[in-house]
Amino acid sequence: MISRVSHRIGVISLLLPAALLLLPLYLYPLVEIVSRSLGDKGWSTANYLELFQDPFMLRVLYQTFRFALVISVLCVLVGYPIAYAMRIVSNRTRRTIALLILLPLWTSILVRGFAWIVILGRNGIVNTTLTDLGIVDEPLKLVYNTVGVYIGMVHIMLPFMVLPLYNSLSRIDLRLLSAAETLGSRPISAFFWIVLPLSMPGVLAGLLLVFMSSVGMFVLPALLGGLSDITYIMLIEKQVSELNNWGLAAAMSVLLLVVTGILTLLYERTLNSEASSGILGQIVRHVFQRGPIHLLVWRERILARLLPLRASQLANRKQSARLAPRHLLVKCWSWAVLVCLVLPLLVLFPLAFSNETFLHFPPHSYSLRWFENFFSRDDWRTPAITSIKVAILTTIGAILIGVPAAYAIVRGRFPGKGIVTAILISPMIVPSLIFAISLYALYARFNLLGTLGGLALGHIIIALPYVVVTVSAGLKSTDELLEAAALTMGAGPIRAFWIVTLPVLRPAIVSAAFLAFLTSFDDVILSLFLSGLSAKTLPVRMWEGIRFEIDPTIAAVSVMLMLITIGFKFAAEWPSRRGAKSNIPGLTAMQAADAGGR
Repeated sequence: MISRVSHRIGVISLLLPAALLLLPLYLYPLVEIVSRSLGDKGWSTANYLELFQDPFMLRVLYQTFRFALVISVLCVLVGYPIAYAMRIVSNRTRRTIALLILLPLWTSILVRGFAWIVILGRNGIVNTTLTDLGIVDEPLKLVYNTVGVYIGMVHIMLPFMVLPLYNSLSRIDLRLLSAAETLGSRPISAFFWIVLPLSMPGVLAGLLLVFMSSVGMFVLPALLGGLSDITYIMLIEKQVSELNNWGLAAAMSVLLLVVTGILTLLYERTLNSEASSGILGQIVRHVFQRGPIHLLVWRERILARLLPLRASQLANRKQSARLAPRHLLVKCWSWAVLVCLVLPLLVLFPLAFSNETFLHFPPHSYSLRWFENFFSRDDWRTPAITSIKVAILTTIGAILIGVPAAYAIVRGRFPGKGIVTAILISPMIVPSLIFAISLYALYARFNLLGTLGGLALGHIIIALPYVVVTVSAGLKSTDELLEAAALTMGAGPIRAFWIVTLPVLRPAIVSAAFLAFLTSFDDVILSLFLSGLSAKTLPVRMWEGIRFEIDPTIAAVSVMLMLITIGFKFAAEWPSRRGAKSNIPGLTAMQAADAGGR
């Protein structure tokens, strides 16, 4: 009994720093948003009635959902061949494809948005090429409209579709295709009736993930969209920043939070649908898997009666299928899409070294003038220094709070563990704009706007889930018995953790620190609301530059951010690989004995 009480006290002490941060600066502002949506004086549904009775609001909401649905469908159509190609190629080629898919994901969303402006703009690469070739007489309008938003959003959301699809396809035995072909089925028919139904859990998971992310996207539609392409999240921002209608903005935020929560639950249920006995799991299995198989059986029976195949015809079909260049079209499509994913980022490199006064591709001459311009101008240097300071404070705070919280979740046993885990991870799910608005209202009361400390606290909250998830994964891969052995040999809990667990966990902590640093350094929305004039960060300065001035300095900054981000990503993965290679059981056992001896 005493040990159980002491265990719970230890868990509470580990979770206390996270509670002291999240309760006043995360949960309370969100609860206040809900309270404000119901009226400042008493409980009222006036804001919700206004929301659902305003035709413009409903039209924007419908337009946003339709926009997210179109993006999701486009990502499925574009991404499925890539996921299937990853399934059928060699391991070396698969790693190359995965690297090319993740490379844009590692790049700041501002950099990717700026790259598409350079490519699709009125004087961009596409229009310049078309007019030089005489294909069009005047530049096409490819950006600052719906077309530009669709292109940019598919470019950003495609990795979120490909990864769940590949995860589902990797579990399918492709020998089923060969078995179907030996029974007389055509390759394309076998794919649509066998592989596609079995991969439906991955398709649904990718659809929900892309849809959920697209609904809450703010930066890219604001950069690439026109006046008629306003989304629901942009309308919330307008209610706060321009109209000062906090009640209606709060009601709109609550509605979006409810939609996001429902989509998150559906996403998690879909991921577990193959092993689930719930309603959604049964729908996936019966409608998308068993249903087509039953239809396939009846189809083949009917065709067998109407068009009986001779043995010679069947042998010829097998021979032609064996000799045909299988999957060539899928591979060509995949490599073409991968080139389109990476090419917009590569375009920025020659522009960064251009000697032109304006953006022109390809440049006529090259120099380092725009890098020199960045380092010589205070309006660029000061935000960069601010971003570095805030990112360092964020990294230290997220590690000091996230590592104990992750240890309590993995090693602790206490009631409400699932709820605590969900709260720690939820900043990753809540739309950034809603959290920024809620925190802005709180900071305005306590004069924390435009302070480094206030901005760092907000960044710690959005970086905390990445630290908790990364460190938790590292803890689950370590042997808990080694720490228990150190305890039985006389070591205290802190000494056992320091000598035994921490050396094994160090690669995961380093990776989590890099992720926390990049999360803070790349943040746009939270910094846009909380930084003010005195604590303006580099992403905010880039945001202003992209929206109000097209300065080639932005290309130089974008290139530096890409190189820094990619370098950090590889540096974050290197300790994990090294730790995996050097994780010798005998060595950790010696550490456990050493901890007990001390």
